[in-house]
Order: sequence, then C-alpha cells, then structure tokens
Amino acid sequence: MFKRTFVNLFLVFTMLLTMVGVATAAPTAQEEMTYTVKLGDNLWTLAEKYLGNGPAYHAIVDATKAKYEEDTSFANIENPSLIHPGWKLLIPGVEGEVAAGKTFIFGRGGDSVQLDPAVVTDGESFRVTGQILEPLFQYEDGGTAPIPALATGFEASADSKEWTIFLREGVKFHDGTPFNADAVVLNYERQWKTDHPLHFEEQVFEYWEYMFNGFDDDCLITSVEAVDDLTVKITLREPLAPMLANMAMDMFAISSPAALEKYGADYGTPSAGAVGTGPFKFVEWVEDAHITVEANVDYWGGAPTIARIIWRVIPDDSARYLALKAGDIHALEQAGIEDIKDAEADPNLYVEATGLNTGYLAFNYHIKELQDPKVREAVFHAIDREALKDAFYGDYGQVASTFLHPSMWGRPDIEDWAYDPDLSRQLLAEAGFPDGLKEVTNEDTGEVGPLKFYYMPVTRFYYPSPKEIGEAMAADLAKVGIETELYLEGDWATFLGSRREGKLYGLYMLGWGGDNGDPDNFLNYFFGGLSGTGQVKEPDGREGYYANQEVADLLFQAATEPDQAKRAPLYEEVERLLHEDRARLWVIHNNTPRLFNAKVSGFQVQPVGADKYERVVIAD
Repeated sequence: MFKRTFVNLFLVFTMLLTMVGVATAAPTAQEEMTYTVKLGDNLWTLAEKYLGNGPAYHAIVDATKAKYEEDTSFANIENPSLIHPGWKLLIPGVEGEVAAGKTFIFGRGGDSVQLDPAVVTDGESFRVTGQILEPLFQYEDGGTAPIPALATGFEASADSKEWTIFLREGVKFHDGTPFNADAVVLNYERQWKTDHPLHFEEQVFEYWEYMFNGFDDDCLITSVEAVDDLTVKITLREPLAPMLANMAMDMFAISSPAALEKYGADYGTPSAGAVGTGPFKFVEWVEDAHITVEANVDYWGGAPTIARIIWRVIPDDSARYLALKAGDIHALEQAGIEDIKDAEADPNLYVEATGLNTGYLAFNYHIKELQDPKVREAVFHAIDREALKDAFYGDYGQVASTFLHPSMWGRPDIEDWAYDPDLSRQLLAEAGFPDGLKEVTNEDTGEVGPLKFYYMPVTRFYYPSPKEIGEAMAADLAKVGIETELYLEGDWATFLGSRREGKLYGLYMLGWGGDNGDPDNFLNYFFGGLSGTGQVKEPDGREGYYANQEVADLLFQAATEPDQAKRAPLYEEVERLLHEDRARLWVIHNNTPRLFNAKVSGFQVQPVGADKYERVVIAD
C-alpha cells in the first residue's frame, strides 16, 4: 500500500505536468520525462519545479507529508524507467486504486438531452459524453489545436483528399471489446449513410450533415475504410479545410459497436447510457436529477485521479450557488453576477473563465412581419445590450457585433447596431407600424396574435439567466411599441426539437459555443451546408427558415479552400452580408465563469470541446 500510494500520487503529478506543459510552451512531455527524471529525484522537488508554489504543489505535499515524516526516502524516485515517453506509469497491479474513492460533484442548470453524441447538439450532453467517449483526436489543454487521442497520428495527401489515420494499440471499450479500425468505420458510416442499419430514421445526425456537408452522395466523404486493424483511410471528394479539427469534435467520438448494436435507437438514453474508451464509465442516469460515472482504471492514458463524477441538476441559479457555498457540490458553470462577485471574494472558492461563444436572438421568417428588414433592424436598435452585459455578465461579458468570437480569425471590423429607441420607432413607422407592432401573422398556421418571445428553459454558458435576460429584452421591445408574449417551449429537449423543426414561431433566444475553433464551425453550420458548387440553398426550419445563397456559396468555397490566408476574407465577407441582411441579432460573448471549491485542483477548463475531469484532485 505504501508503494502504491506513492505511485498514485506520482500519476497525479505527471497528469498535472501535462496540463502545465501546454500552457507554458515547455518542451514536450516526451523530452521532459526522458531527460529530467532521474534516479534519486524527489517528488516534492519536481512538483515545485514544474507546478510552482501553487495549490497543486501543496496538494501533493499535504498528501505525502505523513509518510515523508516516517521515512524521508519516501518521495525519492527509485526507478525513473517506470515512466515511458507517453507519460503513462507502467506498474502492474496498481490500477485498482483511484484517489481513495473521492467523488467530484458538478452542479448544472439542466439535464443532458442524450448520451449518444452523434445525435445531440447541446453542451449539457457533451459535458458528460466527453468523459465517457473519445474522438480520434482531442484538443490541447486550454486551446484549440488538435492532438492525438484514439489516433496516434495521421498523414494527409498533397491534395488533402486522402487522410490516413493511425490508431492507438491495445485500447478497449468499457465493455471489454477491442477498439480498432472496424469500430471507427462503423461509427462514421452509421452517421454518414442513411441506409446503414444503425442510422435510425427517428434520430437526427445534425452535426454530421453540416460539418461534412451532407449524407450519402452529398457528403464530402466518399469512403472510410479499414486498411488494417490499426489504420483507417478516409477519402474526400473535395478538400475539407477543418478536417483534422472536425475529427476532434465530441460528436464524432467513437462508441462501442457492440453497445450500438445491442441497444439500437435506445443507445444513449438513461436506460442504456454510453459505452466508450474514455477515462470514465457510465453508471446511471436519473433524469432531471443526476448522472454518475466512475473511473476507468484501465484507461489507456492512466487511471483518473477521482473515483466518480456526479452531475447534479439544480435548475435555480441561486440554489446552485448556495449548494457550492455549502459544500454540497464542488463546482458549477455560470452563476448570477452578484454570486460571481461573492465567489471572487470568498477564500473558500475560486473562479476560472474561458469561452468561445455567442448568444443571439433569432427570427422565424415564417412570421410575415419579421420578413421586413426594417422591422428586424427596429428590434436591433430597441435592445440595450450594454445594459444586459452590465446586469447579467459584468466583466465576463462583451457585447457582440459578429457571430464569430473576437478571438477568432476571419472576423471583420463591423460598426455595430447602436441602442437607439427613437430610430427603432422610426423604422417601425417606415415599415407600416406607426403605432408599434401589436400582432403578427404566422404564415404556416394562418394565426394572428402577439409576437411570441421564446426564452430558453435552462441556463447556458452564453445566457446565464435566460428567463430574466428574456424579460429584459422584451421590456426594451415594449418601450418602442413591439409587444411580445414571453413563452416557455417546454424543457430543453422540447425547445431544441421545436427549433430544429422550425416551430419557434417568433423571436427566440439561443447561442453557440465553438466546437473546434474554426470559423466553419460557426458560420457554415448555421448558414451553409452546401455539398457542391451550384447547389441551391433552401430555407432551413432549423434556422428559422433563413437562407442566403451568396452566404452559402462563400461558405462552401471557404470550407474547401486549404489555405487559411484565402479563407479568412471569405468569412469576413459572410459576416458583412449577414449584417447587411439583418439576419439575426448577435447579443453577447461570455467569458464563461466556472466556480470551484478551493479544495479542487486539476480541472481543465476548455475553450472548445468538453472540459477535462480526469486530473481533478480534491484535497482533504
């Protein structure tokens, strides 16, 4: 037990080093561990050297202090060959011990929709699936650069149309079946091919359609083949600039073929869960209450440092923060602005923030009156977004003028819509509504009535208090004569389903968090999706029946252009066209705060993709 305790602590240390190495642009993990860990090195000395005099260092010291006092040689490294260049401890027999059974509890505002990442689009689902399943590639700690995961590397042809992917050897799914090339082929083909036996009609593979430009023959992918057990070759009809970034996205993670075949269309539901290769294994899902996963002690990247994760649903923002203060949960994402200020001042808590997101207000273009650009612009000038930022986001928010986040390339400088109620009233009068907009016409149903304003039923990283933010926007609209009816379209799954079917008839709040750091993932996903030049862009119910042919053509051109220097001006032009079209109102970018108990360290906040939990340490 004495030796195993040391080994597990050193595993924590090496995982933490991986995180720090990326942030500081230190030499690679292989270089560090090959050349600097030597016989007689001391764990504490190495921890201080690489981690500094911070909480992670003190967590290691505190956890080993008692043993060190008994035997001063305890923390000395007796065999540096225990660590191979991939940072994995090769010590038989210690895999069963994980962080003394500690459980990390994360509070959130809403439940997951589904745990099959191929058929969902919401962050609350990916928050969980990102711990259970893995894509071929993943994103570097704290960044957007793809690095190996289930793949160890790749080769791309000179024309970028053939991608040869080399897979990691010896990996098993949580059900004990082997991960191999056949598993990759099945997972890709069941999304791509509509006649695949695991491509169910009742499911929507939305991400595949927009990231790879369609299904079947429309898709830019023309073949996915197993060259051998550990090699996959993917062939494209046209180059796809964000191909590598796409393969690292959570929704293209690899599920166990045996589990997919066993559960069929029920895979990913509470009764079935999900089966992957990730650092944690599915245990249970009690809907609207909690989801539990446990450590995968056989994980190829080394056993996690905590035994379990529980995601608890606490819908009320204030109640969720009070649970953190009381120690009932260890962390949460997003809180009210006053609670964030309180957390910043509390020595028992700390705040970390990152974000690559945009909250927006969209129009359903099957509402007759919203087809008039003057009415849409009147909405823009009526809403005081600066006041929204101050009231709900504080220093973490930034008023949005484009869909793309300010940190992204391909974003132009655009003069934003000013808050100007008088101009809003003038535009309404010019559109034929001198007394304001009192009622609207639904062209699908023929109904005439108040303009519905759909607010989101759950807290999301771009809208921390969706109902209250919706009420504030509706109040601004009322001041210029645009009367709205605040409307709740059921729970999160129902809201997203109605949006996908084009049935949010009116104004609706939604947003987007970047999945891979490429402009294609923002703009093409929403406004493009063409599978070839000359294709007509049809109005899409999912986007409120908005369509702009010039925008869609530019986005296809940008997606299939390998040179970033040539892609950037295409995205800049798309943003300008959307602005000129008054397509929708970009409301806010949020540097999303995560609040933690001060005993927690090792949680890796990610700007894209799921956050990383496997290196979490909870001090006693």
